[in-house]
Amino acid sequence: MTDPINLQIKRTDGTWDIIEAAPLLIEEGHELTPTGTYQLYRGFPEFDSNLFDADALRERYMENIELMGEDNPGYLGELHFSGIGYFEWKYEGDRLQENEVWQIVDCIQDYAAGKMQPMANGIILPKPEQSEDESLYFKYGKDQVVSHIRLEEMEGHFIVLINGKPTAQIELMEEDWEITGGDIYDRDLLEEILRRIKANT
Repeated sequence: MTDPINLQIKRTDGTWDIIEAAPLLIEEGHELTPTGTYQLYRGFPEFDSNLFDADALRERYMENIELMGEDNPGYLGELHFSGIGYFEWKYEGDRLQENEVWQIVDCIQDYAAGKMQPMANGIILPKPEQSEDESLYFKYGKDQVVSHIRLEEMEGHFIVLINGKPTAQIELMEEDWEITGGDIYDRDLLEEILRRIKANT
């Protein structure tokens, strides 16, 4: 992706915001190539909505449009993606809460995978009737292989399914979530699974 994308997220305080994810590009030969890094800014809506003060957002955006990175008051940090399907990522910044970053990550991952997403005036909207457990299904890409991961919540534990096959059981023990059956041999995948479980419990 070489063009910025705009998406709507719900902030931790319950308000709505527009985020602009601008890909950082490098010139190779005579072409611009994505680096996998996105700079995140507070964007502006091209339409009126009762979810936010559209005029104030537009005015603020236009005042700072030429400022890049931390010079821009609307700068929210950077997302670095690597691996197939944009699975592996890291957020650098302190202006967004974890659940806000996840909304942006999920949106960019879906966009990169070519999934159809609801849009209004060029802004990607949240999925309709998005449930809290939406993040319990995701794609994991590594070493040229993409796997479909699903976390099914049972009574007091989660079952991890990889490509539809039960692979591990994770339970909340005395201090933290731990594998109590099967195994997840990929430590990066296990870390992501535990992050998503904690976000949904």
